[in-house]
Amino acid sequence: MTGQEDIFKNMHPVKAQVIRELEEKANGKDMKSLVPLIMEAMQKLKAHNLSFSQQEVSVLLEIMTKDMSPAEKQKVEMMKRVVKNKGKQ
Repeated sequence: MTGQEDIFKNMHPVKAQVIRELEEKANGKDMKSLVPLIMEAMQKLKAHNLSFSQQEVSVLLEIMTKDMSPAEKQKVEMMKRVVKNKGKQ
Protein backbone atom coordinates (compact mmCIF):
# COMPACT_ATOMS: atom_id res chain seq x y z
CA MET A 1 0.00 0.00 0.00
CA THR A 2 3.02 2.28 0.26
CA GLY A 3 2.76 3.31 -3.41
CA GLN A 4 -0.84 4.35 -2.88
CA GLU A 5 0.04 6.34 0.23
CA ASP A 6 2.82 8.16 -1.66
CA ILE A 7 0.56 9.11 -4.53
CA PHE A 8 -2.10 10.44 -2.14
CA LYS A 9 0.48 12.71 -0.44
CA ASN A 10 1.11 14.62 -3.66
CA MET A 11 -2.38 14.38 -5.14
CA HIS A 12 -4.69 17.37 -5.55
CA PRO A 13 -7.13 17.28 -2.59
CA VAL A 14 -10.18 17.14 -4.90
CA LYS A 15 -8.75 14.10 -6.69
CA ALA A 16 -8.01 12.35 -3.40
CA GLN A 17 -11.55 13.05 -2.16
CA VAL A 18 -13.11 11.76 -5.38
CA ILE A 19 -11.06 8.55 -5.17
CA ARG A 20 -12.00 8.00 -1.53
CA GLU A 21 -15.70 8.56 -2.30
CA LEU A 22 -15.48 6.20 -5.24
CA GLU A 23 -13.77 3.56 -3.12
CA GLU A 24 -16.54 3.81 -0.53
CA LYS A 25 -19.35 3.59 -3.12
CA ALA A 26 -17.63 0.80 -5.08
CA ASN A 27 -17.15 -1.54 -2.14
CA GLY A 28 -18.53 -4.97 -3.08
CA LYS A 29 -19.86 -3.92 -6.49
CA ASP A 30 -19.17 -5.77 -9.74
CA MET A 31 -17.60 -4.14 -12.80
CA LYS A 32 -20.95 -3.41 -14.44
CA SER A 33 -22.07 -1.44 -11.38
CA LEU A 34 -18.77 0.46 -11.21
CA VAL A 35 -18.98 2.06 -14.64
CA PRO A 36 -21.58 4.71 -13.66
CA LEU A 37 -19.61 5.45 -10.49
CA ILE A 38 -16.42 5.96 -12.49
CA MET A 39 -18.24 8.24 -14.93
CA GLU A 40 -19.61 10.27 -12.02
CA ALA A 41 -16.09 10.62 -10.58
CA MET A 42 -14.75 11.80 -13.94
CA GLN A 43 -17.51 14.42 -14.15
CA LYS A 44 -16.64 15.71 -10.66
CA LEU A 45 -13.02 16.11 -11.70
CA LYS A 46 -13.98 17.79 -14.95
CA ALA A 47 -16.07 20.31 -12.98
CA HIS A 48 -12.83 21.30 -11.22
CA ASN A 49 -10.80 21.31 -14.45
CA LEU A 50 -8.93 18.20 -13.30
CA SER A 51 -8.30 14.72 -14.65
CA PHE A 52 -6.52 11.62 -13.41
CA SER A 53 -2.96 10.89 -14.48
CA GLN A 54 -2.05 7.39 -15.70
CA GLN A 55 -0.49 6.63 -12.30
CA GLU A 56 -3.63 7.81 -10.49
CA VAL A 57 -5.81 5.66 -12.75
CA SER A 58 -3.66 2.64 -11.93
CA VAL A 59 -4.03 3.27 -8.20
CA LEU A 60 -7.76 3.82 -8.61
CA LEU A 61 -8.19 0.55 -10.48
CA GLU A 62 -6.09 -1.29 -7.92
CA ILE A 63 -8.35 0.01 -5.14
CA MET A 64 -11.54 -0.79 -7.01
CA THR A 65 -10.54 -4.30 -8.03
CA LYS A 66 -9.08 -5.48 -4.72
CA ASP A 67 -12.20 -7.46 -3.75
CA MET A 68 -13.12 -8.66 -7.25
CA SER A 69 -12.98 -12.24 -8.41
CA PRO A 70 -10.16 -13.22 -10.78
CA ALA A 71 -12.67 -13.24 -13.67
CA GLU A 72 -13.81 -9.68 -12.89
CA LYS A 73 -10.20 -8.50 -12.58
CA GLN A 74 -9.48 -10.04 -15.98
CA LYS A 75 -12.37 -8.02 -17.50
CA VAL A 76 -10.93 -4.85 -16.00
CA GLU A 77 -7.49 -5.63 -17.43
CA MET A 78 -9.04 -6.22 -20.85
CA MET A 79 -10.87 -2.89 -20.65
CA LYS A 80 -7.65 -1.13 -19.64
CA ARG A 81 -5.89 -2.49 -22.72
CA VAL A 82 -8.74 -1.38 -24.99
CA VAL A 83 -8.74 2.11 -23.52
CA LYS A 84 -4.94 2.33 -23.72
CA ASN A 85 -4.95 1.26 -27.38
CA LYS A 86 -7.67 3.79 -28.24
CA GLY A 87 -5.53 6.52 -26.69
CA LYS A 88 -2.70 5.66 -29.10
CA GLN A 89 -4.87 6.16 -32.19
